[in-house]
Amino acid sequence: MDLLQAAKQFATLHHVIRKGQMYGVVPYAHHCSDVEYILRLFGECREELLAAAWLHDVVEDTDQKLRDVEENFGEEVARLVGAVTSEPGESRKVRNALTYPKIRKAGPDAIRLKLADRIANVSAVGGSLKMYKNEYPDFRHALYVPNDGNEAMWRHLDIIMERT
Repeated sequence: MDLLQAAKQFATLHHVIRKGQMYGVVPYAHHCSDVEYILRLFGECREELLAAAWLHDVVEDTDQKLRDVEENFGEEVARLVGAVTSEPGESRKVRNALTYPKIRKAGPDAIRLKLADRIANVSAVGGSLKMYKNEYPDFRHALYVPNDGNEAMWRHLDIIMERT
């Protein structure tokens, strides 16, 4: 089985089958699929990054540990998943303030993964849209790096945020 297919099965097993997690009215795997789709939409085809799209929330939202991701999917996928996994904190604002520098330090691929996740989240148009709009200035300030290859994704997200 290839890396991407294994990541899809792993994420579905842990998010949906074992935890019963939903993303709105659909099983959580739909969100993971959306993140992969957005990466592909912006030209991404590297298997490690696409696998990380499926696994980006598995450490944060299930009983799986980062070492489980590394053992099953390798160091690079685990590095990306670890970078976008929220740090603990007493509020979302504190968690973001601790997590954003970690993502930025991990480099353009980690930022690209987080951008795809955020685009998927705001495109789903749930009750959290106002929250994402309110935190967008901090998100952009913390993660925007000129000429890192993610400009098209930033432009897309800017347009979505301006229209909401």
